[in-house]
Amino acid sequence: MPEKALQEQINDINRKLDLLIDEVSIQRQSREAVNDLIDDVAVIGKDAFKQMVIQLDDAGIEMDGEAIRCLVMKLLRNVSSFGMVLETLESLSDLVKDLTPVVKQIGLDGVKKFYEFEQKGYFEVLNQIGNALDTIVTRYSKEELSSLSENLVAVFDTLAVVSDRKVLEKIDAIFSTLKEIKVDEVEEYSVWRMMRDMKKPEVKKSIGFMFAFLAIINEKNKLLS
Repeated sequence: MPEKALQEQINDINRKLDLLIDEVSIQRQSREAVNDLIDDVAVIGKDAFKQMVIQLDDAGIEMDGEAIRCLVMKLLRNVSSFGMVLETLESLSDLVKDLTPVVKQIGLDGVKKFYEFEQKGYFEVLNQIGNALDTIVTRYSKEELSSLSENLVAVFDTLAVVSDRKVLEKIDAIFSTLKEIKVDEVEEYSVWRMMRDMKKPEVKKSIGFMFAFLAIINEKNKLLS
């Protein structure tokens, strides 16, 4: 019985030794493969370096070992800077990813707004304005347009005065009255009738308004002359 147990232990030890030998063999093969790879890379590197030297020599370029060493040192000293550059690029990439939906939505809103403008006829109005400008440029000379541009401020001042509500109401009253008056039905006035009507308050007020208007116009003409 003890001999049987001893034999089992020996067999277990043998199995473990076999496994250990196999592992050692595998590691040796791996090491040999790595060594072979290193040798091949070294050969390839030597050939590549030799070929590069030949090409540089044919191109008339001289290798400066000191310059290469300085370049390598600068690269090593600026590794942190390169890292910052890469981090910045990553941040920009993330920013672009975040902004892509926003830009897409803005584009969709812009297309929708342009469609809305088109439905309301804004583009047609702009087209008509363009046609009107073409007509103006064709009809008037450069000198006339230049004169208009020089007096544009005065034109806007006049428009500002005309756009006043009280002035518009007066202008509307004048044109409404002219529209209501029928020339064929206007009665003839004799001198005596005119003198009699001039005594009426509304007639006196109208005459006063006319003279005041003419006086103001006369003053403005004096200032402009």
